[in-house]
Amino acid sequence: MSSLVKKIIIAIKNDFLRQTYFEIFQKEGFLVFKTGNGKEAFNLAKKEKPDIILADVALSELDGFGLMEKLKKEESTQRIPVVVYAQFERKEDKIRAIELEAKDFITAADVTPFETIRRVKIALGEQKSYRVAIQYNLYNAKELVQDLSDTENFQCPKCGTSLILYLIKDLSRGENQYKVSLICPKCS
Repeated sequence: MSSLVKKIIIAIKNDFLRQTYFEIFQKEGFLVFKTGNGKEAFNLAKKEKPDIILADVALSELDGFGLMEKLKKEESTQRIPVVVYAQFERKEDKIRAIELEAKDFITAADVTPFETIRRVKIALGEQKSYRVAIQYNLYNAKELVQDLSDTENFQCPKCGTSLILYLIKDLSRGENQYKVSLICPKCS
């Protein structure tokens, strides 16, 4: 993380999960505010100007989507990024999150707290990633491509473009750990 302390509002309805995320984000060096109430989350956002909000779709008084709508209407809060949090993935919730320009959509049933931290850091632009061109005929590049994908050459199966090596820091495993994959620069 950068030298400046990042502020986050954890707005999750479930008391246990809210406290869990509060403690985890504190250990990661964030200044954390927590609430299970959408109206209170909005007031905290106006007062504290957080760097990001983790907002549950099921908040009391004002749900996560209502919170996002209010944040967008208020000049002082309209640029605060929001990561939407839901207990279970529902297609209509995901569509609504996209419409409201959420930075991410996290489903508690599918994502661990450590993955949530990583995705929040990505939303804040703190997780570095690298795209590296590979020369097919050097060293054991051919072997690497076969180990990382279903393709036998360096070509995207959809468009035929040369694939590139994509590395992203895996912050849940440590500062110098990476996830590696092959991607198409056109199709991703």
